[in-house]
Amino acid sequence: MKHLSQLTPAEVVLLTKPGATHNELLKLTFIDLLFKQVLKTYEVERRPHYRDKLKVYTYVSIGKNFETYTSLNHERVFLSSFVSDTSIEILFSNLVKIAYQKSKALLYYKADIYKTPTLQKCFSQNIFQKLLYKYSITDYGAKLKKEVKEEIQIEANKLANNSTLESQMVIDLIEKIGGNIFLLVAFDHELFSRIDHEMGSIINRVNDNSGVGESGCAYMSFDDYSSSFDSSCSGDSGCSGGGCSGCGGD
Repeated sequence: MKHLSQLTPAEVVLLTKPGATHNELLKLTFIDLLFKQVLKTYEVERRPHYRDKLKVYTYVSIGKNFETYTSLNHERVFLSSFVSDTSIEILFSNLVKIAYQKSKALLYYKADIYKTPTLQKCFSQNIFQKLLYKYSITDYGAKLKKEVKEEIQIEANKLANNSTLESQMVIDLIEKIGGNIFLLVAFDHELFSRIDHEMGSIINRVNDNSGVGESGCAYMSFDDYSSSFDSSCSGDSGCSGGGCSGCGGD
């Protein structure tokens, strides 16, 4: 598994799926940072008003690998808010808004991903393409794309052929490829749901030494994160009164 263990999900998607959306790239980047324990989430129950029912709020703080992790440009839209104050805890919906604001637009966010050390060698631009934010794949990029697709298929077949989805197998795979696990099963919704459920039970019960999760760290399924991204970035819900100021950032 030479490439999936080295590339971030955003790099893999941009290399193999040129039509990736802004939302998709951000979701996968955030979840990958959780699996790498660079960030972590936890839930808090509270009443917005004493007459209201209890609501569950998801917060994000730094994970145990934050200090030692070497981040790429496209990951910093989530990480930069924690740099000046590593004790800060940010409401998940606010952090999503911050990430969208920092990434500006799909063209600019893709440009950050194209500039990673690996993808720099995969794409080129002539003077006209630079004006239009267009790219051409290089021979090196075409070769890497083929190899990455082959790796995805091989690992996807292993999961599809494993009817029990043993916990240790999933843990080992997450340790190796992080958020790229979701790219293996995106074509198979039933398998995707089984993997997602399995990861939830694993991550919520393992201890700090497992290499996957942290005690007290809440796991939300990919579908939960997906819907949260969508709702957090439509309108101003979750950041009323003044946008996302006060949540940190550059």
